[in-house]
Amino acid sequence: MGFDRYFDKRSGRFSGFYGKEGMTRALGRGALFDRLRYAVDTAVSTGAKSVLDVGCGSGPLFEPLASKGIAVTGLEPAPSMLQLARVEAARFPDLIDVQDGSWADLDARDTYDMAVALGVFDYVETPADLLTRLGAAATSVVASFPAPGLRTEFRKVRYRMGDVAVFGYERPRILELAAAAGLRANDVRPLGRAGYAVHFVRLPSS
Repeated sequence: MGFDRYFDKRSGRFSGFYGKEGMTRALGRGALFDRLRYAVDTAVSTGAKSVLDVGCGSGPLFEPLASKGIAVTGLEPAPSMLQLARVEAARFPDLIDVQDGSWADLDARDTYDMAVALGVFDYVETPADLLTRLGAAATSVVASFPAPGLRTEFRKVRYRMGDVAVFGYERPRILELAAAAGLRANDVRPLGRAGYAVHFVRLPSS
């Protein structure tokens, strides 16, 4: 089935997780909100005025960022998710633009103040390539990484039926990816058993 089709068919289910925080936390998915707030707080604390949201899904980052006057460009490959994102973006027409595409299409250079990828590295076979592209698009990057363990192993089994691979990351691997991308992990925030949210900054050129 593949990544795009898998999330296209399940767009309603995944976007629904952001509807009621209490219920989502009861289902063991509270990290969705924790990483969301981490991205918003980092954008605000770093003074970001423009954010690239790669794999934006239905647009849960749009309102929290736009309400603070931050412009957002969303990039989403799954058609049904893209439709939901555009509906959400229509609430903030002056601040939010949604584009059809995946991270593999990304070739921006110093176009944004911050690039965000939440719930994306989970499914990427070439994470160094993705992180390098994010670090080229912006000097500041926020991304989430699932941790290895039973939780991730169960996800691997479940997603395999949809022909989607799932990957887990130990902290040393995240730091290794950062170095390869010319970035430094400025902050690594644990998300309980779910993994990590990380703020990367670009290393000064020699």
